[in-house]
Amino acid sequence: MMNQLHSFYLRSISATTLALLCAMAAFAETPQEYVARAEKAFDESDIVSAMSNYRKAAEAGYAPAQTRLAYLLDKSEENEEAIKWYKQAAAQGNAEAEHGLAGMYVSADGIAEDSAEALRLFESSASKGYLPAIHVLASAYEKGELGLRIDYELAREWLEKGMQLKDYWSINRLAQAYGNGELGVRIDRQKAAQLEQQLSRLKQHKD
Repeated sequence: MMNQLHSFYLRSISATTLALLCAMAAFAETPQEYVARAEKAFDESDIVSAMSNYRKAAEAGYAPAQTRLAYLLDKSEENEEAIKWYKQAAAQGNAEAEHGLAGMYVSADGIAEDSAEALRLFESSASKGYLPAIHVLASAYEKGELGLRIDYELAREWLEKGMQLKDYWSINRLAQAYGNGELGVRIDRQKAAQLEQQLSRLKQHKD
């Protein structure tokens, strides 16, 4: 009889523990919820709380949080940890993280300068449509940066990709090129005017 009671007691504890764990799981915050709390704290200039919540989501493997945390750490000169999180997010294919990590390779912030790796990361980021990376590559090919030779054709290709994404900066640079005969193109006032009209429509849409 005592053994039966003991067995029943143990089963009751197990069932209670399981129910408690299920309830705790139901109330556990998701990485997205941590990020939402982090962004709210950031908007309120509570950087400590923002970083704490980003870190919780980052530790759960959430690439957008890893990227945002890395950015804040980079700005705080915590370069070693920033690189760690950028690398984890970049390994998941996060375009913003690839861009951020590439920038650290260029500036040699807490990591050895590596133009080749920076270029690879910028290209991967830009190929995903991340506009800041597109800007970097268009400028690099135009000016011969990142160890590249000047290549106006490739500069235009990246600007045209930006134009397809309705990027104001890219369209404006192409309009200037056709208006002034830059980037290896002949002056084409009609093309420049068409691009300027596109810029005007974009501006109206933003307003």
